Amino acid sequence: MKDPYGLSKASIPISYAHLLLEIMVEKGFSASEILHQSKIPLTLFNQLDARITPIQWSRLAWVSLTLAQDLGLGYQYGLKLRLTAHGPMGYALMSSPSLRYAIELATQFFNMRLKDYKIDFYEETQRSIIEIKQTHPVISQHHEQAETLRRFFYECLMIGVVQTAQSLAEHDFSNVELQVDWPEPPYHEKFRHQLPRILFNQAKNQVCYPSSIIDLPTKMADQTAFQQALAQCEAEQIRFSEQIQDIILRVKTELLLVPQKGYPSLETVAQRLHMSSRTLRRHLNLTGVSYLALLDEIKYQEAKKLLFNSDMEIQEIALYLGYIQPANFARAFKKWSGMTPIQFREKKQKI
Repeated sequence: MKDPYGLSKASIPISYAHLLLEIMVEKGFSASEILHQSKIPLTLFNQLDARITPIQWSRLAWVSLTLAQDLGLGYQYGLKLRLTAHGPMGYALMSSPSLRYAIELATQFFNMRLKDYKIDFYEETQRSIIEIKQTHPVISQHHEQAETLRRFFYECLMIGVVQTAQSLAEHDFSNVELQVDWPEPPYHEKFRHQLPRILFNQAKNQVCYPSSIIDLPTKMADQTAFQQALAQCEAEQIRFSEQIQDIILRVKTELLLVPQKGYPSLETVAQRLHMSSRTLRRHLNLTGVSYLALLDEIKYQEAKKLLFNSDMEIQEIALYLGYIQPANFARAFKKWSGMTPIQFREKKQKI
């Protein structure tokens, strides 16, 4: 199945999911039950640098919204969003010389935290504007669910942006204004006193600051700490965009068949890639795939080629691919293709 938006690739830091679970636990709900309903492994939450897929994040948000019966959950999330949830980027924001530096840094590195949204920053005569855009629509079979999730994600982000600025600089932020493209929801009145002014039914989703605010120094400005955090951001960006993204190709390159013996183990591949098996497994988890899934893909491709282009008997092909029992090969092939090897070969011969 095609995945044009990369929704099945792990790209969202686990820290964002931690915060949502924290809010739900404070409301009296069970974290383990929410994770179970969201189909997210509990083990991921014990890995500091783990990431979840956009599909898992959407499912977690929807389960939480449904259980809480509180559509103001996006406001609550944004109001509680801590700088430390942003990892190295959060520490760089804290030590930035000014709000302007912090905003420009966020626009540069935001895509490595939430690739499904884009931040633009520009200035007008008396206003400085942060505009947030989706890089693709929220995917759901139900229009109402998609709209609810879309609003939830935007609320988390936009309120979170304002909270970040307030925690960075000493200033009265009462003249900050949010513009959003959806109508005023029923729960807005409940949170009005905690929020900046919000204009509904606007053309774009923007956070608007008076220009005088943008060049305010931050409370924890520290040039040395800023440079160190910036270097960590750059390292994370390289690791995420290159090493993690390319790890699938690198593993596939090492999955070479030794006839009658089969394919190398995860431990062998990890050794060839000069890393531990634990590190390789973690890198693959970050892309949303497993070693076994990649191995099945390679085996399936090789099996199809042998069934279609050779005169080898089914039993010979099974042994060639490393299956001691031909029945195990037949079961595996049916799982991959929905057909037995014999049915596949007969169908190809009729074409």
